[in-house]
Amino acid sequence: MNMKTSLLLTKPVKKLPEVLFYSRPSTNSYTMISTKNPEILGQMRAFVSNYHFKDPYLFVHQLVIFKNKRQGYGTKFLDFAKNLSKKSGCGGRVRLIATTTAYDPYNPPHLFYRKNGFSSNNKKFIAKMDRYIRKNKQLDYRTTHRLEMYYPEEPVVKKETGWSRLKDYFKQWKKALGY
Repeated sequence: MNMKTSLLLTKPVKKLPEVLFYSRPSTNSYTMISTKNPEILGQMRAFVSNYHFKDPYLFVHQLVIFKNKRQGYGTKFLDFAKNLSKKSGCGGRVRLIATTTAYDPYNPPHLFYRKNGFSSNNKKFIAKMDRYIRKNKQLDYRTTHRLEMYYPEEPVVKKETGWSRLKDYFKQWKKALGY
């Protein structure tokens, strides 16, 4: 077999995706790398938890896009997190805390997460964000606050703890005594 024949017998190389994800499990860190330019686009830190909740979920501790914002890289990272959650036995559940950061203080991420299907138990703020999205307005960073958000948009059942059972017990007593 000569060089020409061996080249004809090889399968064509699949086209590389636009981005690749590099995982460092020991640090719960994931890096997004561009395949077009040799550069790091962003980083995410996430880990599996079930703190305060019945079912496990992937908690995204940090999500930062370094360059080229509004190019879809943040959405790709969230899609990666949703898939990682499924592969990690969390059923696609993802939780995070949206907060204004020093990385981009004038563009709080709350609307971005809402546009990507995240919700919160703070229904009043969710309604406000939905209005801003419909009107294509930006949230004022001075009016945003730390907001626990979750995906998928479904009621979250908190894990029953000894403390919550004790609180329920006292509530029942107060009701029985007429308080």
